[in-house]
Amino acid sequence: MGGALLSKTALPSETGRTRTAQPETAELALLSSDGHHRIGTTHFTVTDQDTKEEISGESRYLSGEHDSEVVLLDQPGGQSSPSLETYEHRFFSATGSLYLLDTLNVNTGVASCAKYVGGERQLRTSHLAIPADTYAGASEVLIVSGDLRRGIREITFHAFACVPGPRIFAVKASLSGQPERWPFYKGDLLRLAIHPDLGALSLIVAPFIPKTDAWFDPSENWTYVGGEFDRFFRGPHVVAVRVDDHRANP
Repeated sequence: MGGALLSKTALPSETGRTRTAQPETAELALLSSDGHHRIGTTHFTVTDQDTKEEISGESRYLSGEHDSEVVLLDQPGGQSSPSLETYEHRFFSATGSLYLLDTLNVNTGVASCAKYVGGERQLRTSHLAIPADTYAGASEVLIVSGDLRRGIREITFHAFACVPGPRIFAVKASLSGQPERWPFYKGDLLRLAIHPDLGALSLIVAPFIPKTDAWFDPSENWTYVGGEFDRFFRGPHVVAVRVDDHRANP
């Protein structure tokens, strides 16, 4: 399912947290698929706007490429999970030109996936039936973190992706039973394996689905510390590691 699932990765935010006017931030190192080379940095900011929550992310690569992402959530009071309102992710080439643009508007149901080649736009647009538990980009990590903090260990939701056209998938995330060591971050961590739930087809297509893992620290209230994923559909596989902590090893 390409790079959409957990394709952007770290948020300090959590469902039901104390709301504050001060933005929350997180920074991650981006590494090559083998983890041997640092290839860029991602910076996320989470800002409360009354009952809304905006997640903005900027990824910059040493190659000159960069991505920008904006997710808007509706955050009701109490312990209710936030709901996705809009999602937009732009991918730029090393020359600064727009290469890919993924968008979703939950209120209208309109989703689009655009690719720019030689100055020409190749646009795929769909009007989708969107389940209430649909998320995209960084908001997927927010929801997963909140579920883990509430004691949920088998997590299900729906995710939006451009593969290459607009699609919404059922997603299942399973937590490893025992703590593991991850070479990029110190401590006993738990790994969340994330994959589309395609029913009987899952066994057939599993060998063709890129590995998507997310790592959490249960000793730090299930803080998300990194993961690995595809940058976009059929794009490069990367590793992201939280670096605003003394235990990171990128």
